[in-house]
Amino acid sequence: MEKKVAIIGAGLSGLIACKYVLETGFQPVVFEADEGLGGQWRHTIESTKIQNPKQDFQFVDFPWDSSVKEDNPNNQQVQAYFNAYAQRFGIVPCIRFNSKVIDIDYVGESNEDIKSWELWNGDGTPFGSKGTWHITLQDTKTFSTEVYKAEFVILCIGKYSGLPNFPEFPHGKGPEIFKGKAMHSMDYAALDNKTAAELIKNKRVTVVGSGKSALDVATEIADKNGVNYPCTMIQRTVHWFLLDFKIWGFSLAYLYFNRFAELLVHKPGENLLLSLVATLLSPDGDSADSLKYI
Repeated sequence: MEKKVAIIGAGLSGLIACKYVLETGFQPVVFEADEGLGGQWRHTIESTKIQNPKQDFQFVDFPWDSSVKEDNPNNQQVQAYFNAYAQRFGIVPCIRFNSKVIDIDYVGESNEDIKSWELWNGDGTPFGSKGTWHITLQDTKTFSTEVYKAEFVILCIGKYSGLPNFPEFPHGKGPEIFKGKAMHSMDYAALDNKTAAELIKNKRVTVVGSGKSALDVATEIADKNGVNYPCTMIQRTVHWFLLDFKIWGFSLAYLYFNRFAELLVHKPGENLLLSLVATLLSPDGDSADSLKYI
């Protein structure tokens, strides 16, 4: 009996998962709610680029094309790179676009049996003898539904997929009392470039947060509006920014991108020794909550 493998999401992780499932001899099906592959890279703002040098952001068996000269390719170049990878390894025919997964259920084993397992299927094998996954799909164009059955499911939906994470505010202290417009970066990124440019034109914009999306949005607004309409960024957590700094061709960022770097970060419940080490190793002598590389 042919073992069916379902992969949910055709972003970076979904493409890699599909490639390796194909190499094992199975015939995977990738369900993607969007009209094309690429995941969140299909919904980035105009100025978004990868924050790492391209040699640190590439498939091990599929390097960037020599025509890409930039150290930090932009979102369109990343999209082209993903599409080339999918074409090269025969992934595209496996993808069902406009197929949104709205429910997953494991049928064939009782909940009591599943809860008693210490390993999946009771013995750690990937494919069970009884159960199958029932995946309910919705066509994003016709809104029709169907149920697809598979023996194994790989979730590749990423941490940034889904609905915008808007914080909850006390009554009378949220966006409803703000006379301007409040929106999430995910909604802003979903706008086409012309609409986004018109929205921010000659406006004073405040960006709440200092993550990658916040930096992208703030940079784009500052570039378009200039000093006459400054963009303000509000951050709760202080970040260290590491420059792309190399000595004899070796990037100093690698000193922080390893397990040893965890000693630089204070953690909940840490003992006195770990607290002292983190304090002493911090570049500014203070607590560090996160590292960012630019």
